[in-house]
Amino acid sequence: MDYFWHIFFIWLHILGVALLVGPQFFMAYAWIPASRNIEDLRVRVKAMRTITRRFGYIGGAGIALLVGAGTYLIIDWRNYYGVEDDVEFTALRFGVVFIVKMTVFTVMLAALAAHIFWLGPRQLERLEAQANGERISEAEVRSARTASMITSILGLALALAVMVMGVMLNSVGWSLQEV
Repeated sequence: MDYFWHIFFIWLHILGVALLVGPQFFMAYAWIPASRNIEDLRVRVKAMRTITRRFGYIGGAGIALLVGAGTYLIIDWRNYYGVEDDVEFTALRFGVVFIVKMTVFTVMLAALAAHIFWLGPRQLERLEAQANGERISEAEVRSARTASMITSILGLALALAVMVMGVMLNSVGWSLQEV
């Protein structure tokens, strides 16, 4: 039964990654370029708000799955891999990589939070104000877009780095070696 739960939580963890990273690629490579073809700025902003809100729900569910499944996997790691209690966590590559992974994950969450709660909404506000005829310069819109885009790309790059470290952790022959 231990194998069942381990496999189940790894699957949930991978599902969480897919729900977080998949929509990021969709937004960057499909929606954003396609949305520029919507000439009516009000319609574009309205569509952008709808899509980004729904993306936020999917990405949030992904993060919840990552944290929930990851918590189970780290609590059970000694038991699953047969590592004795007297072996120090950081004595193995597993522990060192895990600590680095969680640090990068935390920075990724901070970048995503900045994008989701501050930079993305600021960009949409600038576009919406411009669509409503307010005096918003192209430089202001470009600045908001650039900040939002850089933070979004940073979040995606960090997510990909976290994925690499997850694979490293599951390469048992390598990760359970002493540092």
